Amino acid sequence: MIRSSALFLLLSLSLAACAPAPGTERVPLASTGMIAQANTLISVQRASAGILRPLVHSAALQGAAQAHADDLQITGGLGHVGSDGSTLSDRIRRSGYTACFAAENVARGQPDTRSAIASWSGSAGHQANMVNPNATQFGFANAGDVWVLVLARPC
Repeated sequence: MIRSSALFLLLSLSLAACAPAPGTERVPLASTGMIAQANTLISVQRASAGILRPLVHSAALQGAAQAHADDLQITGGLGHVGSDGSTLSDRIRRSGYTACFAAENVARGQPDTRSAIASWSGSAGHQANMVNPNATQFGFANAGDVWVLVLARPC
């Protein structure tokens, strides 16, 4: 009886560990490949710029990126200010992330992840964001033909 109770407790704790932390969401399985591809493409660029440390995916930054991508897709806008007047700092803070550095790339019209990253690579400002050595974490999101990359370093 004690053994089965201990097994039940262990199983319950294991399953609880799988639950997302408060304020975060699980990334849909279909998105994980897109996120991994974006990280690979950005890591190659960072390595070419002499930054050997790859970025680490952040669920909080993912949430901030997805919220902005969804907003831009719904409103038809393209920019760094949300339809509610939110800035990148506002969106990151809402996601529960405290950033000492943050940058954001947005794009519209690219058919896939590779094209979105290539588009940013052709823009000096967007490229500078992707290879900024201050960035250590990222979130990468897509909604329709909108792409958002959020780069940050926690405090």
